[in-house]
Amino acid sequence: LFFFLMIRRPPRSTLFPYNDALPIFAAYEHELTQYALQRLSEIPDMHIFGNPSHREGVISFQVGNIHPLDLGTLLDRLGIAIRTGHHCAEPLMHRLGVEGTARASFGLYNTKAEVDYLVEGIQRVAKMF
Repeated sequence: LFFFLMIRRPPRSTLFPYNDALPIFAAYEHELTQYALQRLSEIPDMHIFGNPSHREGVISFQVGNIHPLDLGTLLDRLGIAIRTGHHCAEPLMHRLGVEGTARASFGLYNTKAEVDYLVEGIQRVAKMF
């Protein structure tokens, strides 16, 4: 006997209207990014790079004299994932005299509580230096 399964596509009415929700997702990401900028700016010796009129969910920063790799490594120990380094912009960073930056990214899956935890983690690490 030969059996095969025909997979039927679910009716369109049961599919999540992803395209219709994109403006809602973008608004949430924008709100979360603005919240993160406000909270990060409360940290002493925080330097946030760039000031675009519309910022997406990515923030590059330095904290005092803490090397970005040290910051990233210590935050990782607290369960916080950030990116560190040149972020594919090494020639520009050399020209600007920037050794590297830390970068936090925010999206639909993040919460304000996670932003708060990031800020608490950065403050905890900053006390070590």
